[in-house]
Amino acid sequence: MAHPVLWRGKTFFYPIGNTSAVCLTQDLCPTEKADVLLLGCGDPRHILYTVYTNSTGSQASRKLDFTCCDLESAVIARNVILFTLLADEGAAQRVPQIWNIFFHFFLDKASHDLLISQCKKLVELSSDMDSWHNGPYGHFLRMCAGDTLAELRRLWQLYVKTTTCSPSEAKAFESAYAADVKASKAKFEFVFTASRAAGPLSMYALKMAGDHFNIYWETGICSAVPKRPSEVSHPNPTLAYSMVGDRFGVHYATDPLSCFHLAEAFAPAVGSARHPKQVTLKDVVNVCKTQFSRWCTSVSKVLRSQSPSSPSLLIIRCFVGDALSLCQALGYSRTTKSSSTPFPVAPWNNACITLDPDAYGIGAQPPVPTTFNIIDTSNLLDHVGVLNILAVTSPILQRTPSATLYTEGLSGSSPEEVLPQQLCGDIATIGLLLGLIPVSFISQFTNRSNMHELLMQVTTGNATQNHERLAWKLLGGAEKLLTDLDCPIDIAAEQLAGVFFNIYLNMFSHENMARKLGMVKQSPESIKLLGIIHYHRRSFVEILGAVKRRVITDWDSTMNMLLHDKIQNDRTLLTGMNFYQDLCCQLHLLSVFTVKWMSLQMVQEVHRVERPFIFRDWKTLPQTVCVVLVVPRDHLQPLLPDLDGAGTPVLQCDIRGVTTLNTFSRINTVFGTIKISGKSDGKTAAIEEDVTRRYGSSPLVVWFWVPSIVLSTEHRLSVGLSVLSTPATCMSLGMKLGLTLSLFRADMGDERLVHILRQRPNAVSEGPVEKSVQISSRPMKTPGATFVRLDKECKKPLSFTTRVDIVEPEMKASLTSGATPTVNQVSMHSIAIVLGDKSLQFPFPLPVDAKKAKLRIARKSLYIEVTLPLKLALGETDTDMFPIIPKEGDLALWNMHRVNLDQCMPFSINNKKALDWVNPHVSLMFSERERRIPQNLATGSTLLDVKHTLHLIFAHASGTADGKPPLCYALQEEHKIFVLLYITDLRLDVGSHAVVADAWVMPSSPLSAKVDAFNKVSGHVMSGSNMKQLGIPVEERKAWMHLLVAATERCRMWEHKTNCEYRVQGAIPLTLQPDESPICSCGAGVGAEAFVKKYPMLRPLAPHVTRAVISPLFALSYMEKVGRPEDSDAVTTKTPPTRTPASAAAVRHACAACGKEGGFGSLLICSRCKVVRYCSAGCQREDWKGHKKRCVAPSS
Repeated sequence: MAHPVLWRGKTFFYPIGNTSAVCLTQDLCPTEKADVLLLGCGDPRHILYTVYTNSTGSQASRKLDFTCCDLESAVIARNVILFTLLADEGAAQRVPQIWNIFFHFFLDKASHDLLISQCKKLVELSSDMDSWHNGPYGHFLRMCAGDTLAELRRLWQLYVKTTTCSPSEAKAFESAYAADVKASKAKFEFVFTASRAAGPLSMYALKMAGDHFNIYWETGICSAVPKRPSEVSHPNPTLAYSMVGDRFGVHYATDPLSCFHLAEAFAPAVGSARHPKQVTLKDVVNVCKTQFSRWCTSVSKVLRSQSPSSPSLLIIRCFVGDALSLCQALGYSRTTKSSSTPFPVAPWNNACITLDPDAYGIGAQPPVPTTFNIIDTSNLLDHVGVLNILAVTSPILQRTPSATLYTEGLSGSSPEEVLPQQLCGDIATIGLLLGLIPVSFISQFTNRSNMHELLMQVTTGNATQNHERLAWKLLGGAEKLLTDLDCPIDIAAEQLAGVFFNIYLNMFSHENMARKLGMVKQSPESIKLLGIIHYHRRSFVEILGAVKRRVITDWDSTMNMLLHDKIQNDRTLLTGMNFYQDLCCQLHLLSVFTVKWMSLQMVQEVHRVERPFIFRDWKTLPQTVCVVLVVPRDHLQPLLPDLDGAGTPVLQCDIRGVTTLNTFSRINTVFGTIKISGKSDGKTAAIEEDVTRRYGSSPLVVWFWVPSIVLSTEHRLSVGLSVLSTPATCMSLGMKLGLTLSLFRADMGDERLVHILRQRPNAVSEGPVEKSVQISSRPMKTPGATFVRLDKECKKPLSFTTRVDIVEPEMKASLTSGATPTVNQVSMHSIAIVLGDKSLQFPFPLPVDAKKAKLRIARKSLYIEVTLPLKLALGETDTDMFPIIPKEGDLALWNMHRVNLDQCMPFSINNKKALDWVNPHVSLMFSERERRIPQNLATGSTLLDVKHTLHLIFAHASGTADGKPPLCYALQEEHKIFVLLYITDLRLDVGSHAVVADAWVMPSSPLSAKVDAFNKVSGHVMSGSNMKQLGIPVEERKAWMHLLVAATERCRMWEHKTNCEYRVQGAIPLTLQPDESPICSCGAGVGAEAFVKKYPMLRPLAPHVTRAVISPLFALSYMEKVGRPEDSDAVTTKTPPTRTPASAAAVRHACAACGKEGGFGSLLICSRCKVVRYCSAGCQREDWKGHKKRCVAPSS
């Protein structure tokens, strides 16, 4: 596994999610089949909500195929109970009981009886895979592996058993359960976690969240009343068994309200003038129950409409095990067509994943998904590390522009610094290496708001957590011209070695002694958090393997420079060389690189000449061998309390000699007994796993791979199991275990406790091996490949270079005759090289700046080499920042998610006092950098100009600016209107915690019918204050032309026609001319009844308006500090367009002259404008000539 082995002492059960439900198909085309992989799936709220949001319009025919993976089998067991209950007849009437079963600690008799009855049915149906798949639920609820079904059946049997035990046993169970519930409650007076679920209205939910949390944990039920009814007395058995053990172990911060969209309770409903402060806890609980009922009813309707004999629109596949291993197993199965894989089911489990051969084996029909267009990783980022996630998910993410990987996690008080730390490098650099990038990093905005997190920090004074959900897509997917989303890149060997070394230092910074000493003054809690380790040498090698498949370079030179020139000479990581043999072993095992001393020839020569004692009877010596260490239980048992109290320490093994010490971090652990057969190089081992694990009496068996030559260098060797040294483990275990933190040690020659094997324990002679699928092929250098140049520190990409061979006759003639080619910007990712009347277009994986292109022309050899700097600085955005990508006859949105407006709750704007949350919410579109840019000058940023216009639209539409909202908004350039916007409602996009405008757009065009229609209503539109005119500059107007296409595409419930103008003209948008429409006519008038109902006097316009969703473009808290909400009034007015250009060089942590990055403390800030930064006085002098023209002191 790519993650270190952790000793998990105190664990918790997470049966209920702690974030609001999201729509998992929001980034797919409306009718695109959804192949969804849910890693760390948790409860089924996302599935329920996704089915609900896909229940209307063209999306209702979408096929939904979910593969759900969770390490906690009790989570999957509960989910299966819920889905099977919803598939049964009469499910809609039983939703209240289903709610109780899923969320309550204690049940009434009716709910308890329903649960036990269902579990008995599931036990009967799950005797084996055939029985299950041929049963009433098998056509939509599939098991990925036989082990999964067996584990679920075990739990269902335990649930049933609670009702068949003796009266004394039942009483003891009930007493212990109640005591555990009481003991598990958080030792805090207030827990506000659920207030996050209210999004922009979270400030009103704080007290209510705390009140409900206390009631929930006091009574064990979701209620507004702090007393549990006497008839609700049965312990919920689905919460009594988990990885915690046979007892209630639910996490102390669990609150069902966190799963839902509380904003719907606090926002004033249409027709109501109620202030959010008047909402009661009963209102909130009822809204959650109503949402649950709507979602369940949608799922039940789909399931009840399906039959075993017809293809299912909804399929749910279940797997119990490790998320990283499942990804690797799916990739292995896809490549080898084998259902048996070499990847462990889970940590502390000796079994390897064997998928259902009928579904994943050769010739399986119908084929099941092994690649996915949606991969959701829940909050695994915080538990396994983002690099581990990217390494195993990128190979199984489908190569389409809509394919999306979601990550989410909690960052600390400085979220703008967290993602580069998590990635162990620059975001753009890691993106280039692995081929995945956060889409908002490119676009510099997001439609999903986490700004309520900032409000909560201000309100509660707690700045330790900031929830961030990111959408990652394939690099280059925003470019229409890029048809190969696996396009390789070219990096010089010395620079790639430098990049790898920087990643290496960051991944293993816990081995940096200077960093350890710097942590001495940290609080114990901070030390504990900083001691969480996600990576070992195998993790690093997995990353190198992923890069090897993608990057063109001299690989052997790269690896030799990395290993010999950098790692071997490194003095930063104190214990770095202790792991060098481990690193070389993993490089060989994954076929990434084999060092010379591990070559088969060298190993066999050592065996022939040295005849090492430990291999004295081996006929041949392999390059790697498996070392097995048996740790007796009587030695381990006394240490368990100390290990349990140390958090989650990392376990590792070492081989120690008189003069040598080699540590191996990639180990495998299992409690059980070992049986040895054979001897010397024919020795094999079989482990019988102890199902009681740490609670049993069996020894701990540990095994790991080592280079065989390591065991050949000394005669007196010992092998040990120890805890990785961190400040946290030294503090908690140092006194007990000593400086080495050793748990157990045995002599290498002790054949009772140490075994040297040719194969791992329980290996089948012809079984699968990991290396066979790791590096299948290397990218070949092709004409036109993109060469990446990095900065001197090999941290950030600076430029792309590509060679263009001129083969077109007219262009060849122009070049040889001395014509000078020009470079034009086509899109943010592509350029056109123009020669005469001909041009060639070239896409790049990241945004480039054609204005700064440098050409090298070879007129005799007929090629042009073009070098382009990257365009990633904050504020440097192009007008085409809302890409729409044609995809198999449909259109894919790249950086804006789709919204079903009819399922977004509209809210009332009648009571302006009830809307005091709208302006702070919308104002957080602006970062602190953007707020500091003087508004009496042009911003220099098209994105910022669009944000100002959006802010003004929302301020007026909500009535918070000038009272009554206008009838329409006229966007105009130099007094020439290019689009009219009519807003019928403000709604809540609850899945993204954002306010959106339900709008109808009518772009200008010379069509006589449209002109005639407008003339009929002009008296209404243009009278008094009915029209709000917004003047904008030309570049912003062009951006709006792109935005209008995205806005109409985001919410469409109709299909594009065969003669759609986008298809016929081959252009999206259709035009950038202000007097023509940029959008197609397919959606004109569709669903306009709502428009007419709101504005009956505008009925003549109905055939000409197209529905659109207008939403804020929020700043990115993971890239820069976001503006304070108390400054929101500063951006409520629209600045005039007649401004002089200003620099957009207010770049995060970067020198405005040379681009060098640094922390706040290492860069000098311009003392006048307080915006631009420099790395040195020399750079400031060099840049002053240009900067002084736009350097303006900020207004007070």
